[in-house]
Amino acid sequence: MADRVVFSDLELFLTGFIRRELAAMPGQPFPGGFISNEFWVNNPTTPKPAPPFQIIVRDDSGPRTSRVTKSPTVGITILGSDAVSKIVITNLGHTVFAIMEGCARVEPGNPVAAVLGATGPYKVVDESGQPRRYMTFELSVVGTPFP
Repeated sequence: MADRVVFSDLELFLTGFIRRELAAMPGQPFPGGFISNEFWVNNPTTPKPAPPFQIIVRDDSGPRTSRVTKSPTVGITILGSDAVSKIVITNLGHTVFAIMEGCARVEPGNPVAAVLGATGPYKVVDESGQPRRYMTFELSVVGTPFP
């Protein structure tokens, strides 16, 4: 067993995982979204239209549960633009929830060993009036040997 363990960037893994899972859906019902660990901000020097929705993944950390595992809580915000309806954001919320419930897999690069608990998705009032949903997941993740 390694003397030291390092944990991978969970936000990077999960944003890529959610992006791939949504893209693989038949008919791609949720195209053109922005999936990141930070909210989309328009660049004033080269303005672009806002994406139809944003999925923001935030790792809130958590306790170390063994020498090689920890149990972080992950918060996911889904924010719609003026171009999408509340029902689309609600459906996207349920879809992302299902994707996250199945994110524990034995595959290269996947640090998620188990989904220990989940809440949501539930409505959050956004001051902009745009539809917003929020959900949380308690995960068990494994580290890799420190080089």
